[in-house]
Amino acid sequence: MGNPNLALWSVANMVIWQSVGFSMVVFLAGLQGVPQELLEAAEIDGASPAQRFWRVTLPLLAPAITINVVLSIIGSMRLFDHVLATTGGGPGYATETLTTALYKQAFVIGHYAYGSAIALLLAALIVSISIVQLRILRSREVEV
Repeated sequence: MGNPNLALWSVANMVIWQSVGFSMVVFLAGLQGVPQELLEAAEIDGASPAQRFWRVTLPLLAPAITINVVLSIIGSMRLFDHVLATTGGGPGYATETLTTALYKQAFVIGHYAYGSAIALLLAALIVSISIVQLRILRSREVEV
C-alpha cells in the first residue's frame, strides 16, 4: 500500500472482490429468467452453443447487465470506506477519491462549504452519469 503505482490497484482488487458476489447473484437471477423454450427452439433451428449465447441468452440478460453496470459505477463513485481504512487517500494522492477529498475538506480541515460543494458536485455527477447509462443500456434490452 506504500507504492503509489500499486496502491490504487490494491484498493480496486479489494472492491472487486467484495462486489463480485452480488453481481453473480444478479446474473444468476437473470439467467434463471431466460425461458428454456427459446433456447430449445434455437437449438432445433440449428444454432450452435455460441450462437445461442450471443443471440438468445445475452440479449435477455440485458436488464441484469444494466443493473450491474449502474450499481457498480455508482458504488465506485461513492467509494470511501475502503480507501480511508487502507490508504487514507495516499501515498500522496494516489488513491484519493471525491468522497475522501470531501471528508478531508469538511471534517479534517473544517472547510464545510468546500466539502458541501464537493458533495453537491458528486451528487450531480452520479445522477447525470446514471441517467446517461440507463438510457444507453435500456435501449439494448429486449422483452420476451
